[in-house]
Amino acid sequence: MAFLLRHRPEVGGLTLNSQGWATVDDLCLALEKLLKFPVSSPMIEQVVIDSRPRRFELHDSQIRAIRREQEKRDQDQRRVQPPDILYHATTADQIEKIQKDRSLSAGSDRHVFLSADESQAWRVAHRLHGTPVVLYVDAARARRHGVRFFRNRRNGLYLSSPVPVADILNLQEGFAEQISAGGIPVSVEGEEPRVALIRVSRKSGVTWEVAKGKLEHGEPPEVAAVREVQEEMGVSVDLKITRSLGIVRYGFLAPGGLPRLKTVHLYLMEPDSPMHEFLPASAEGIAAVRWFSLEDAAKAVTHSSLIPLMRKACAVLAAEPGSTNPNERF
Repeated sequence: MAFLLRHRPEVGGLTLNSQGWATVDDLCLALEKLLKFPVSSPMIEQVVIDSRPRRFELHDSQIRAIRREQEKRDQDQRRVQPPDILYHATTADQIEKIQKDRSLSAGSDRHVFLSADESQAWRVAHRLHGTPVVLYVDAARARRHGVRFFRNRRNGLYLSSPVPVADILNLQEGFAEQISAGGIPVSVEGEEPRVALIRVSRKSGVTWEVAKGKLEHGEPPEVAAVREVQEEMGVSVDLKITRSLGIVRYGFLAPGGLPRLKTVHLYLMEPDSPMHEFLPASAEGIAAVRWFSLEDAAKAVTHSSLIPLMRKACAVLAAEPGSTNPNERF
């Protein structure tokens, strides 16, 4: 089978299309011509099932040999948990088809290509023929809906099975972006740094989180971050930003079920005087404020979008507890 499908189809009188597909019936005839005994479709299907590693693929009574590039790609792909938000480059002309199909799909036996870098997705979209569009895929919710994600180790891209339209934020009615900022106060009074987190009560439960909130009109993220930490923790001390932690993004539903793409700018901060007393903003669901050791803080934060960032923040503080350079980034 591999000889006919991969190397010399003409020997058996087999015709392959431009993508290497042949009908199973034609392959049976070609094999009978070479082997001199009857070959049936069930026999072909059993060979495909038994092949290890996977050497053939079947679809709609058609068969083809997996090309070596595909074999290498399969070896390079590993199922992973992706970031909460991934980006897909496409064009305006394709949006109607995606909405009609109710899913983002790359076709039979192919994965959807996704990037963790929005700017990379826009560069790809601008190289396509048509008006460029970048889709925001809520990967966290898509995983809960059974979408499988993989990571290509060679180029760093993510790949997925078809993504339902319901998990593409900017294809939903009422979609909007929401920008917030927040920060992690750091105390260096003791032998090792400690960080302050807020305890938030929600319908889904109680969690420890980073203090943050929405930007006011025209407000820079750095200013909003300091204001929100002061307001949510209930402190009046001045806070100095010592390091940008970058941004995190995730999707959520606002009241009324409206889809939102949340972008949060986060910073490390140092108070100009000790922070011992807190008056947490209980009206916003904040029940308490507490200082954590770095190890305990990394365990306490459970929001999927914040876990990697919190671990990095703790690692940097553990390595450079006295660093106050605001220009350093991860």
